[in-house]
Amino acid sequence: MIMGLNHSQFLLMQQGDKSVEIRLNDRKRSFLKEGSLITFIDLKTDKKIEVIVKKIYKFKTFCELYKSFTSTEVGSATNDSLEKMVNDTYKIYSPAQERNFGVLAIRIRLIH
Repeated sequence: MIMGLNHSQFLLMQQGDKSVEIRLNDRKRSFLKEGSLITFIDLKTDKKIEVIVKKIYKFKTFCELYKSFTSTEVGSATNDSLEKMVNDTYKIYSPAQERNFGVLAIRIRLIH
């Protein structure tokens, strides 16, 4: 599966700092399972990294999800508040999308 990532999140994942990717539980992601391979493409540079899915967690809301992981695991700054993380996510996904699909936390491991 191929997924795009903004540049800063791509770099965090590439460095091994980000270990959990956040996505909607939409049709495309419904095919993911433990052991699936994902190729992430940096939307700025077109560079690619490949990861393996270690575990998938399902949540109803981004708020529930972010309460279950550290901010650095999901690619946020150490001092980011829960409110900031949720509001930043709403710049990418709408509350309506969150309600319609639910959300996923995808624990990944880089393949070197």
